[in-house]
Amino acid sequence: MSDRIFAGVMLLFSLYYGFEAYALKVPLTYDSLGPRAFPLFLAVLLAVFALFVLFSSKFQQVDWPRDRLLLKSVLVVATLVGYGLTLFWLGFIISTALMVTLLGRLFEANWVQSGVGGIALGLVFSALFGWLLQIPLPPGQIF
Repeated sequence: MSDRIFAGVMLLFSLYYGFEAYALKVPLTYDSLGPRAFPLFLAVLLAVFALFVLFSSKFQQVDWPRDRLLLKSVLVVATLVGYGLTLFWLGFIISTALMVTLLGRLFEANWVQSGVGGIALGLVFSALFGWLLQIPLPPGQIF
């Protein structure tokens, strides 16, 4: 039953996403399809898959994780939400380093491995996006 509840929520989300994508207007069109095409395609695709799951005749019992695995799953989601909330305040490099460090600890790496990996990925991704791809990343409001 939980898969159908999730499919219903995803169907509602796809309708909202499609409505917002349709309302997207850009005064200068840089593409023949415009900026709405890709988000509308994603909304339709999500709605089709949600309807498929919602009305499929096969009903399977879902085994939800328990105890330690459930706690780890919740902590991973909390870490990713925290990353999104701190990205503009702390900046890309520090937020990414903290996120990777915390996720490394959740996957049972020690503090040194997690910290070195977090700092390295923060710096490498910053160089990749900032210098190589010329995509501006948030430097952080605290700086």
